[in-house]
Amino acid sequence: MSQENVDKAKEFIDAYNRRDFDAALADFDPEIDWVLPARQSSDSGKGIGAVMRFFEEIEETWDELQLHPQDHVDAGDRVATRLRHSGRSKMGVEVDQELYHQVATFSDGRIVRMEYFGTWPEALEATGAPE
Repeated sequence: MSQENVDKAKEFIDAYNRRDFDAALADFDPEIDWVLPARQSSDSGKGIGAVMRFFEEIEETWDELQLHPQDHVDAGDRVATRLRHSGRSKMGVEVDQELYHQVATFSDGRIVRMEYFGTWPEALEATGAPE
């Protein structure tokens, strides 16, 4: 079922980029663990409500923000996605770089944990996949 997990990780990003949050959250467990790196741990939380608050805060801060998957690593019940971010903040700051990388953890076809890492090697290590 791991290719199905990779497809769901891709679908999440596609839906997020369209700002179709209902579709983005479609495969999330209602009690999902949403985990940001230590430098942004205040944005971490549990449950769909925590994820929606995070999305709303991004919308308040950014005029546009797009996630560009560079690579997906299938590690069975975990999928690591190397991300490049591009956009412009409401203050006019342009970004085009790798800010965070995500690791989605699946159980019974649902994403039960979405964790973000500051470096790609950290994300790979979290999956147990070789660098």
